[in-house]
Amino acid sequence: MLYRGTVRHDQIALQLYTVRRLAADDLAGSLSAVAAAGYRAVELAGLPETTPGDLALLLDEAGLRVVASHEGIERLRADVAAVADRLAEVGCPRVIVPWMPEEDRRTADDVGRFAAELGGYAEVFADRGMRLGYHNHAFEFEPLDGTTAWQVLRAELPPQVELELDVYWAAVGGRDPVAEIHANPERIRLLHMKDMAAGAEPRDAPAGGGTLPFGDIVDAARSTGVEWFVAEQDEPVDALDDIVRAFRYLDGLAR
Repeated sequence: MLYRGTVRHDQIALQLYTVRRLAADDLAGSLSAVAAAGYRAVELAGLPETTPGDLALLLDEAGLRVVASHEGIERLRADVAAVADRLAEVGCPRVIVPWMPEEDRRTADDVGRFAAELGGYAEVFADRGMRLGYHNHAFEFEPLDGTTAWQVLRAELPPQVELELDVYWAAVGGRDPVAEIHANPERIRLLHMKDMAAGAEPRDAPAGGGTLPFGDIVDAARSTGVEWFVAEQDEPVDALDDIVRAFRYLDGLAR
């Protein structure tokens, strides 16, 4: 069965970390620009301090819905209930832990404890109707005690904890994003769709503006139940131009 070209229009979102520098100066204007680029859904990260009520109002005025929020493990450790309550007020259905601190990944046993900790937080969010997930970078694929942090997470994370696969960072870590999607059909529910620019040194690019096989990535994602295709760049060249380019490319895959 062929799935190529079957991204749905309503599955495309933007990670707001991409426009964080613009948002720091003008949050309302940045959200309006995101909507003008074509997005109707966003993932929260990198925003200036804003009350949940004010953020919910700004998102509503821009016509944007929230699909997830990146929340550092430190915030969950400090007060997971407060994080859940704040995100509930914004109408956020998912929480993604975007990073594993170095002290939590010195050994495979450390990673196992981290995975168990995430399982406990997942229960808190589940009580509020939210899901918890983890987002990778490249270090998860490095050798660690005869295995990798990624392998430990796959084995030790409770089933209710999802994965948000960043296809760029997986590729930087030496992995084939398509193979990783197929290897985790019950767990990967979101993808960070940033491309890898051509060149000797790894550098991210808007989706469709680099070398990653996005047609194959979409095929794999659609065949395994991925729900959201989230455009993102860590270091955009021109944030507004790049998010427009990414949306047009991903939206084009829906036709």
